[in-house]
Amino acid sequence: MDKFVKTVLFSCLLISLFASSSYAQNCSEYRFSNNNLYTTCNSLPVLNSSLHWSYHQSNHSVDIAYRHTGVTSSDWVAWSLNLGSGRMLGAQALVAFRNSSGIVRAYTAPVEDYNTQLREGRLSFNVSNISAEFNNNQMVIYATIELPRGRTNFTQVWQNGRVSGDTPAIHATTGDNIRSFGTIDFVSGLTSDTGRDGGGDGGRDGGGSPQSCSEYRFSNNLYSSCNNLPVLNSFLHWSYHQSNHSIDIAYRHTGITSSAWVAWSLNLGSGRMLGAQSLVAFRNSSGLVRAYTAPVEDYNTQLREGPLSFNVPRISAEFTNNQMVIYASIELPRGRTSFTQVWQNGPVSGDAPRIHATTGDNVRSSGTIDFVSGMTSDTGGAGGGSQQRKRNVHGVLNVVSWGILMPVGAMAARYLKVFKAANPAWFYLHIACQVSGYAVGVAGWGTGLKLGSDSPGIRHDTHRNIGITMFALATLQVFALLLRPKPDHKFRFYWNIYHYAVGYTVIILSIVNIFEGFDILDPEKKWKRAYIGVLIFLGATSALLEAFTWYVVLKRKRENDADKFAHAGNGTNGYSGRSPRAV
Repeated sequence: MDKFVKTVLFSCLLISLFASSSYAQNCSEYRFSNNNLYTTCNSLPVLNSSLHWSYHQSNHSVDIAYRHTGVTSSDWVAWSLNLGSGRMLGAQALVAFRNSSGIVRAYTAPVEDYNTQLREGRLSFNVSNISAEFNNNQMVIYATIELPRGRTNFTQVWQNGRVSGDTPAIHATTGDNIRSFGTIDFVSGLTSDTGRDGGGDGGRDGGGSPQSCSEYRFSNNLYSSCNNLPVLNSFLHWSYHQSNHSIDIAYRHTGITSSAWVAWSLNLGSGRMLGAQSLVAFRNSSGLVRAYTAPVEDYNTQLREGPLSFNVPRISAEFTNNQMVIYASIELPRGRTSFTQVWQNGPVSGDAPRIHATTGDNVRSSGTIDFVSGMTSDTGGAGGGSQQRKRNVHGVLNVVSWGILMPVGAMAARYLKVFKAANPAWFYLHIACQVSGYAVGVAGWGTGLKLGSDSPGIRHDTHRNIGITMFALATLQVFALLLRPKPDHKFRFYWNIYHYAVGYTVIILSIVNIFEGFDILDPEKKWKRAYIGVLIFLGATSALLEAFTWYVVLKRKRENDADKFAHAGNGTNGYSGRSPRAV
């Protein structure tokens, strides 16, 4: 036993020493051969890499050491900063490899296109004291970087690949090589791994579809930034020119047919569709692609050509492989770089754009964009924006009132009154459900009217007409309570027929209209399924109570018939002295 314990303890000691040795090779434990010391370090999440740095506030510069382990003498390594919103495209790289003479070469290389061979060139910021060393399958790049004024937070990208003929060849486009990017703040030391979870723009260095954002190759243009728009299979590429405060843009819309139009627009105000300054393109009946500008001045717009509130000196478009691309140059309004953007598509009829869909992704295709920082936000998504919140409130109010409280009130009247102990409680419960359902329904109906007035160009005729009909019937039902005859009145029978018919009609119309609303709002499927579950529960409960009600009614009928028969029998015995003829 003692020998076994000693063996276990010795094994644990070896594991501990190995772990300590491994940790000693990580980040802050590492000792550089030139005795350089750095105040901060970060173990990068992929490609066996680490970044060490010291930030100097006096001249807003950083001394960095980028370590890349597990590489061979025939590999190149690179670490870069991207000052824009992209990753690979626009990256300002520090590159190192060992050439055929055995000498380690370190230099700077801006990445200007996807076919780059990391040729030496000046970066957009100053780099001094760049050098590199290769030992024990580890490459280390040293450099001093003068950061752009006013910024300490950037996108960082790191890579490695093979060297061929003393020239870096393309790196792998799978696995960790498409996850090797993130953000870094040289002052706070905060970093984020945006590549591990598939974030970013989906380009060569970040995964995603080959047709996504920065991965896409234009036949005639290069853009420094891009953004995958969240809906309608759309992408925006742009380059901002500070010298004249303008942008070159390419808006791509995939998955459409030759009989569809597409549009991308900026809104200089606080709205979305109304006031949008649009770039429009479609293929006309002659097969030619037409691109033009169109201000949106009302909700019934047909996107007629007209000048915008800013200058657009160049616009063109192309349609290939079910993809429309609009190219344009835009002179931005002075003093602004952040705007609301809206994008759309719809059918073409008679060489004129027709109204786009008013449900689903077509009512979510908006957001904000800053052409300098590259920051974007999706204000059109589910729950985004005040208009969407109003739609959600309208839907919730009507589901709760017309779709739940009204049916429960009807069930209370139908099934509880057969219980003698529940009289008159069933009546008050019925009234409480119906009146509260009507009150909440009035609020839901009011929000619907407000939504309609705020969106005069958007019409949902079926939903609106059903809503008006059931609201009118429900209002009539409420006022009819004031004219309810007493139970023994001769008109009570006819009043009951009217009351039941109108009540059940309102409930049926309510359920139909709620599903119309689901089709318009197009929420996550779980909400529609949840309401279907509520209906199934109410239906199953009604079926059970209906069977039980008939059981009680028939049982009481038999008991009454038996009592009558017994009473009749007692009456016959009482007149037994009479002759049958007299009876």
